[in-house]
Amino acid sequence: MSGRPILRKQLRKLDELGEEKIFSVIEGGMTTRAAIKHFEVGNRTFYKWLDSDEGRRQRYFQARKRWADMIAEEVVDIADGAVDAHDATVRKLRIDARKWVASRVNPDEWGERRDPLLNISLGDQHLTALKDLVNGQLIEQDKDET
Repeated sequence: MSGRPILRKQLRKLDELGEEKIFSVIEGGMTTRAAIKHFEVGNRTFYKWLDSDEGRRQRYFQARKRWADMIAEEVVDIADGAVDAHDATVRKLRIDARKWVASRVNPDEWGERRDPLLNISLGDQHLTALKDLVNGQLIEQDKDET
């Protein structure tokens, strides 16, 4: 890294700012891309900084999840502020964009839940097994009688 003075300088800058400040900006609603511009560092530097400390990337993902919670809850305010049909159309676009981002960043909380493709009823399985058992026993009884 001796040949990368700009990278080193930017890494030091992020270290001096500290995780708490950087992640609080992201949690507060700023996208990662906007935060990188705001702190005047490069993309590569930012992601290298994330990986430079054990657990930092995980803490970053937690900050992003809190951000997703905030923007998902923001849709209520956006929807409530509609004043006419044209405004409602614009607001729907804003709402859909926030819902999409929130579902990708925090799918456990905001992703669409889908029903399983296959439903298995244990009652049906039990009845089928009993029928097979009875049919098997009847066959055995028929063999004994002949």
